[in-house]
Amino acid sequence: DHTSMRICVRSIRRRGMAMLLDARSIPNGHTLTADLCIVGAGAAGITLAMELEATGMSIIMLEAGGKSRAGTSQELYQGRVNDPIRHLPLDQARYRQLGGTTSLWGGRCIPFDDLDFEARDWVAYSGWPITRSHLDQYYRRAHAYCECGPYDYHVGSALRGAPSEMLPLFKDGLVSTAKLERWSPPTQFGKTYRATLARSENVRVVLQAAALELTCSPAGNCVEQVQVAALQGGRFNVRSKLVLLAGGGLETTRLLFVSNRVHREGIGNQSGWLGRGYMSHIHGAIARIRMTSGREVMFGYETDPQGVFCRRHIAISEETQRRHGLLNHYMVLDRPLLGDPAHEDGVLSAAYLLKRLFGGRQQEELGTGKYALYWRHLKNILRGSPQALSILPKFGRGRLLQRRRVPSLLLGARSNEYYLYFQSEQIPNPDSRVTLDDARDAFGMPRLHLEFRVSSQDYDSVVRAHGLFDDELRRQGCGSLAYLGDDPREQVHEAKAVLGHHVGTTRMSELPSQGVVNADCRVHGVANLFVASSSVFPTSSHANPTLTIVALAIRLADHLKTVVSKG
Repeated sequence: DHTSMRICVRSIRRRGMAMLLDARSIPNGHTLTADLCIVGAGAAGITLAMELEATGMSIIMLEAGGKSRAGTSQELYQGRVNDPIRHLPLDQARYRQLGGTTSLWGGRCIPFDDLDFEARDWVAYSGWPITRSHLDQYYRRAHAYCECGPYDYHVGSALRGAPSEMLPLFKDGLVSTAKLERWSPPTQFGKTYRATLARSENVRVVLQAAALELTCSPAGNCVEQVQVAALQGGRFNVRSKLVLLAGGGLETTRLLFVSNRVHREGIGNQSGWLGRGYMSHIHGAIARIRMTSGREVMFGYETDPQGVFCRRHIAISEETQRRHGLLNHYMVLDRPLLGDPAHEDGVLSAAYLLKRLFGGRQQEELGTGKYALYWRHLKNILRGSPQALSILPKFGRGRLLQRRRVPSLLLGARSNEYYLYFQSEQIPNPDSRVTLDDARDAFGMPRLHLEFRVSSQDYDSVVRAHGLFDDELRRQGCGSLAYLGDDPREQVHEAKAVLGHHVGTTRMSELPSQGVVNADCRVHGVANLFVASSSVFPTSSHANPTLTIVALAIRLADHLKTVVSKG
């Protein structure tokens, strides 16, 4: 066994990847040992390894996919979804490879708001055992990993010299237009940090290594080893003093459920919350915004002094959320869907066909009849070819040839009318949940069944937020909303879950009876098991989860440094 391991390590060293191992070369029945085992090598796992590498601890990080592609292991993600119209299949919008789903990440970075961490009497099961101010120092450090510039999300300080008004004549109050979202290049963690991990003397990354089960002590208060397997390979174990689960919201939950030899309902499920409270964000467009002034709207992307792309967004103030009992919510001015040729815009049609030609991920599919659809797009291009020829080459260079790429194609509207894209928080509903299915994957592990629920409160909050914004525009005499259909309450029911935002299934709580992990992200009742994932979020905010995942991973790493130093 030891001879085989030495041969495996030597062969990888000759390729310049000293500590990247292939699980298929590990002998069947072998046991690897380390101080720390990290399950998952996405944003959270790689951040943890990078932060803890200098402690001198020996670290094994398990990645179920390969170095740069998922291959056949992607099929292990398949599962059942109750609502395939509103939620993507479980093997889409997440990825098995070094770097995890950051290989698919668009790069949007937004921190959660102060109110997101508070117990709100109009949001059942809300409240975090930590505050936003406590997390600020970790958000600041997360910016370095995500490469999204200074920790500053306010137009006045981040974009000095830029026009203060987003919307002509509109004054902030009940509604704010002075906040930003920032954009990572986007950072693909597997590519960006692979060389550093490979050079490490303390970190061993094991690729093609799927964690199948956590083996607990007879008393159930400690994880003794992780059972691992490789497709077209054998099975082996990892024994470590500490185990960190960083495999994403869904796979982390599945692993806790299947590890039920001692904890019959799954590790961490003494409260009954494991798998419950599943949230994403609902998003879409139910209205356009019409401005009365002919002055320029601050639409599209701006860059800060470091060259980071930023974009202004519209938010309902915390005071207004309290007064009206609203969920958190943000809006941006946007273009029509690329895939809908009804926009009659040659540039947008050309961009859509280029995405199809180069195999881009399709987030805006419109059903069947693709050749008729392509012909309609081609007619748009022929009608608008001079504009397309003037704009698309510049966009193509910014999108395809620059590491810090332009996030998307946005064109100003000559009519001063824009689509209003929204992204909204969901309530933590215990009936929105993941459970184990009867179907099994190639390793014999139960697949997941997702029961995705969108509540009437989720829908109602979106409609009321739009109504408040419309009222403010009209009151100030600077514009109005025009809904895309006769009844916005019917329209919002077509809203879908945002890609890859898997939140809430191992929720953080002060008391074991109210969640799965404590404020330090340690699983209640298990001394050496921690979770680094958006699954620990008790509520989802309006914000994309990646930046907060990285911030919590840094915070967890600092906690573990203290634990190790105390010995």
